[in-house]
Amino acid sequence: MKTIYYTDELNDDFAATNGIKTQALPPDYKWIHTGFLWNFFADILYYLIVFPLVKIFNTIVVGLHVKNRGVIRRLKSGCFLYSNHTMHIDPLLSADVSGWGHRTYFMAGNDAFSIKGLYHLVAMLGAMPLGYDMASMKEMLNTVSKRYHQDSCVTIYPEAHIWPYYVGIRPFKSASFAYPVLLSAPVVAMVVTYRKRNFPFGLIFKKPAITIYCSDPMYANPTLSRKAAKEDLRNRVYLWMKETAEKYSTYEFIHYEKENEE
Repeated sequence: MKTIYYTDELNDDFAATNGIKTQALPPDYKWIHTGFLWNFFADILYYLIVFPLVKIFNTIVVGLHVKNRGVIRRLKSGCFLYSNHTMHIDPLLSADVSGWGHRTYFMAGNDAFSIKGLYHLVAMLGAMPLGYDMASMKEMLNTVSKRYHQDSCVTIYPEAHIWPYYVGIRPFKSASFAYPVLLSAPVVAMVVTYRKRNFPFGLIFKKPAITIYCSDPMYANPTLSRKAAKEDLRNRVYLWMKETAEKYSTYEFIHYEKENEE
């Protein structure tokens, strides 16, 4: 078993993207495309090419099982999906969970928009860059609000950094819960767990299979202030994710150990 040593649960990142030179978004970056051709090809790419391939990939290669899969479909509206962050393919997993009827968008660091030749492709697939100043934060909020009101599923990874195959839930802040509080939107928590593959699939695929558990919808408490509502919603989501991971994520493919600070 491989062991990874960490020092900071909030800030350590093991995504192995050091080869990507992160660049700032151009000042004329278009957060929402309204042109017919751009959206036409984006829908063709997502619904007719990528989504079917994602379903096949997740079924055969990932061995994906989803518990409470229908929770998002039953909402009949947009929602915010909060997930632990343990793989580069996490957006493919959330797209599978949200299903055909809910276009999936996801928060992504600027490194995702710094890959030469893939700038527009990443955006067409649903990636939304993080705001880094007052102007871009306002644009990000407007974009998230528009996508939610289009009955889309907005996926957020509150842990922020990728820890491959980590079986626990790392502490995260309440900042990302401002969106569902402001929009009075439903929140679904999602936990990616790992299981050992059974024979004969274990002979073909060496990496563990995935089971995803989805919570029932949670809502911000309207009687609290916005700040208190964010904290309250964060705490409920974190507790559910932590308890679910402890109960079901039982196969440790990579061991994480905190370095001795001494």
